[in-house]
Amino acid sequence: MATPTRTSGEAGSVDNADQLREQIDRGGAGDKVAFSDPSAAPLGTDDEAAGHPPGPDEVRRAATAELPRDTPAADKQTPAERVRASRGVWVVAVAVGVLIAIGTGVAAFLP
Repeated sequence: MATPTRTSGEAGSVDNADQLREQIDRGGAGDKVAFSDPSAAPLGTDDEAAGHPPGPDEVRRAATAELPRDTPAADKQTPAERVRASRGVWVVAVAVGVLIAIGTGVAAFLP
């Protein structure tokens, strides 16, 4: 995948669909977190399959509509990094659930 020429979120820094997708994946559109987004058909694939890949002008026009909303992150998380980050939340949630279950069980046996 191509690396964007700049990370400023400016539409002028995007020349092809891969660069636009990379900017969006790094949060440049402001509607998602910086995360690698696996997709069945990456941005621009359907146009390429039809024999008409988007030209630089079309991509810049799309970038103008999408990118000025936020500055993209310098890096994006991989799925493994997201799992590691959320693992601690699950441990706490399970521990709280177990404590509630034990407390409910103990309360049921009290007169």
